Amino acid sequence: MKIDIEAYKEHYHKKDGVFHDNWQEGIRLIPFTSNGATSAVDKKAGLAGATGAFFRLLDGNDVHAIDHFDQTKNIIKTYLVTERAMEETQANEFITLLEDIMMINGTLNITDISFLKYIPLVPEDDSISEKEKKKYRAGQTKIADYLYSMGADTIELPLNDHTNIFTNLLKESIVSDPAGLGKKKNNAETYYIIPHIKQSFSDDLKWLLSQDSTAIVRYIHLLLHFYVCYSILQVLPNISSKQTDKIEQTNYYFILKSEKVAITHEAIESWNKIMPKSRIDKIFGHSQALDILNCVLHGKVGLYPDVLSCISTTAFEENKPYCEKLLGLYQEEKRAMLSRRESEQEIMDEINTEVESYEEFFRKLEQLCCGLQSKSFIPKMRKKVIDLLRIRFLQPRRGNYVLVIDNEMLIFLIAMLTRSKRTRLEQVYKKFNDYGIIFNRNSRRAIEAYLLKLNLLDRKSDSGEAQYVKVIL
Repeated sequence: MKIDIEAYKEHYHKKDGVFHDNWQEGIRLIPFTSNGATSAVDKKAGLAGATGAFFRLLDGNDVHAIDHFDQTKNIIKTYLVTERAMEETQANEFITLLEDIMMINGTLNITDISFLKYIPLVPEDDSISEKEKKKYRAGQTKIADYLYSMGADTIELPLNDHTNIFTNLLKESIVSDPAGLGKKKNNAETYYIIPHIKQSFSDDLKWLLSQDSTAIVRYIHLLLHFYVCYSILQVLPNISSKQTDKIEQTNYYFILKSEKVAITHEAIESWNKIMPKSRIDKIFGHSQALDILNCVLHGKVGLYPDVLSCISTTAFEENKPYCEKLLGLYQEEKRAMLSRRESEQEIMDEINTEVESYEEFFRKLEQLCCGLQSKSFIPKMRKKVIDLLRIRFLQPRRGNYVLVIDNEMLIFLIAMLTRSKRTRLEQVYKKFNDYGIIFNRNSRRAIEAYLLKLNLLDRKSDSGEAQYVKVIL
C-alpha cells in the first residue's frame, strides 16, 4: 500500500496547519491518555467501575449507573406508590429491605447479574475528591471500552430470572424513570487487541456467563481485571519495531502474593528484563510510531507484522521517497515544537532520513518518536501502567517489581483454565503458560500446599506421583 503523507498531515496537524503531537489517532493500543490530568486508574478506585461500564455496553441499553443510592431510593419509592399503587408504609418497608440487601458499608452490593450494569464508574466515597472522581470516570470508561474491544459485542447475556419478584420490581422501577436512568448512544472507543487474546477472552467470558448467577456476580470482576492486565502485558513488548516477523507471546514469572522472594528470584529478573524502566519510559514513543504508520496506511492495520504485510504490497522503491519525506517532516516539525519549550533542554540530534528498506524505515521512525518524545510524557505514561498493574498484579519487592497472584485469583484462574473439570496439575501449569504465566518450583510448591489446605488436590493413588485438581465456582 502506498504511504499517504496527507493522512499524516490530517491527523498530526491542527486546522491551522500547526503540528500537533498526537497519539492513538490511527490505532488505539492501550487504554490510557498521554495527559496524566485527564484520566486515572489505580488502587484507590479499583476497577469495579469498569465492570459496570462494560456491562452497560454489553447489555446494549447502556442505562445510567446508580451514582447516588439515596436518589435511586426516591425514584423507586415514587414508582411503587404511583405506578404499583403500593401503600407508602409498604413502599418504605421495601426501601428498607432494598437498602439492607444492596448497600453494605456504604458500597453498592450487586446480587444479580442484571444489576452489574448499574455499578457506578466511581463509588460513593467521600475520601475521593471531585477532581479525582472526574479522572477516575474517564479512566474506568477507557478500561471498559478496552474490554469491549475484545469481541464482547458477540456475547449474549444470560436470560434474566423472571420469578424473582424483588429484583423484577427493582428493575421495573429503575428503568421506569426516563430522566434518571434513560438510554444513551453507545460511543465506545475501539482498541486494537492481539487476536489470540481476543479469542480467548470471548471463550472465557462465555464460559463464566454460563455459570449460575451467584458465580458470575462473584467472579466477573476477576475475569475482567485479569484480561485487562494480561492484554497490556502482552501488547507492550510487541510495539517495538524489532517485532516484525510475528506477534509473540511473552512469558512472565509470577509468584503467589504470600511468597517471599530473594533479589535473584526469576520473577524479579523476569520483570526487569521484559519491562525495564527504559522500555516503560518509551511507551509513548513506541505507540506514536505505530500510530503514524497506521494513519498513513488508512486504518487500524495493527502491529508491525501487520503493518509490514500491508505496506509490502507496494514495492519499497515506489514508497521510498514517501518514507523519507515522512521521516523528514516528523523530525523537522517535532524538533521545532520541542525547541519552543523551555522544559525541553536537550533535544536529540538530527538523524539521516535516508532508508533502504521498510524495516529500516520502521526503525528510524521509532527512533525519532522515542528520541523526540516529550520528557513530560515519560513519568505520566510510566505511572499509568504501574498504577493499573499494582491494583492487583504488581508489587514492589526488595526495591524491584514482581508480578503476583493472590489466593482468590489463583482459585478462579484454575477453575477457568480447567473449566471446573478434574485436571492433572502438570496440565494446569501448561494452561497457565498459554496465558504467559510461569511459576518456578518454589511457587508450584506453594500453590500445591495451598490447594491441599483447601482439600482441592488429590493423587491418583497413594503411591502415585500424578496430582489432580478440581475447582468448582
